[in-house]
Amino acid sequence: MKKILAVLLFALPLWAGNLLEIIALAQSAKLESLKEFNKNEYINKNKSNKLNLSLDGRYTFVPDELKGGYMTKAGSITAKVEYLIFDGGASEAADKILDHKGVEKIYKDEELMNLTAFQVAKVYFNAVALNSLINLETKFVDSFAKAAAENEFWFEYGEIDKSEFDAINFTLNKKRAELDELGLKLAELNSRINLLSNGEIGFNAGSKIVMPDFSKDDLSAKLGAMEQEKYIKEQENEKQKSKFAPKIYLKDTQSVNNNSFKKGERTAAQMAGAYADANKPRVEFEWKLPDSLSLSKQSQTKRIEEQKAALDLSDEENRIMARLKDLRGVIEGLSAMLNLDSLKQDNLDSDFNDLLNGYLSGKVKFEQFLFVSEKNFSDRANFILNGDLLELNKLEYFFECARNINEVVIE
Repeated sequence: MKKILAVLLFALPLWAGNLLEIIALAQSAKLESLKEFNKNEYINKNKSNKLNLSLDGRYTFVPDELKGGYMTKAGSITAKVEYLIFDGGASEAADKILDHKGVEKIYKDEELMNLTAFQVAKVYFNAVALNSLINLETKFVDSFAKAAAENEFWFEYGEIDKSEFDAINFTLNKKRAELDELGLKLAELNSRINLLSNGEIGFNAGSKIVMPDFSKDDLSAKLGAMEQEKYIKEQENEKQKSKFAPKIYLKDTQSVNNNSFKKGERTAAQMAGAYADANKPRVEFEWKLPDSLSLSKQSQTKRIEEQKAALDLSDEENRIMARLKDLRGVIEGLSAMLNLDSLKQDNLDSDFNDLLNGYLSGKVKFEQFLFVSEKNFSDRANFILNGDLLELNKLEYFFECARNINEVVIE
């Protein structure tokens, strides 16, 4: 176990933190799903076609009445043009749905990347805190091991009783067990981050999260995707209603065959007039009357979906605002507490050294040594854990605001 701890502690040296490097590795491992988005900066819209063209050609043999047989050829070409002038808003709604689905995809892709950064940062700060606890626990293990070694000598000569000998050894064994457990937890965090980042990398302590500026009105950009979803539901409802609206078409059919331009006894004006009379554009009106029960059910379903999207957006906005308020209170409280406790940390370290030396010299009784040393350890461990908690709460605050985590990391 000591070898494992040595490797883990070596992976956390006291220089600039590497949280941003770890985040970059983790995000690149998930980047495959975003390649299509990154290559196409603009959204391709498959807009509904309002213009419809069709061309029909025919070439056949017909009987020759004079000579008999099937030697005479007949051909014709018919071109149809159909343009949808009005469809009750269905085309416009469909185009808007495509536009906003593209925007919604951008929000969700960005959210995926930020979620990855958020998860990595949580593991990072927990690992840094564990490393600090391991360093603290190691100091106490070494101190109690020194006390236990001296007690063994004095116990053999009857200078200390069995209760003191057992109490010091019991505390030493407990501290060693705690140290082993912390080492295993740190190894687990290393495995998790290596799996997530698809690589082998250690934690360098030193990265921090900036203090939020609570004077700014941070409305969550996370709501952007939900805003788009709400708008899509509204447009889908409009599209559903427009299915049964009247439609107006401009239609034209132009047909020619191999006799169309044979002059015969006709003048050119007569030929043009005959062609124009047979090929005239027209406006057609189409209105499909739906089954009233079916229409009512479909409209009701779309309306419910639209209302649900609006309620979800409102609920999420209220949840985020309440959570941000709670996080602000926790962050401000922890920050004030840590500012006070940081002034005591150097004193706590020197106090423990004095306490240990006092016990080894016989000036401090073992009961006092055990009680005060445990209080000393608890105060210093709480300072480490509160520091970790502050970073995690700042991290969550920015995540709830949908701020880019990479932009709020200090190294």
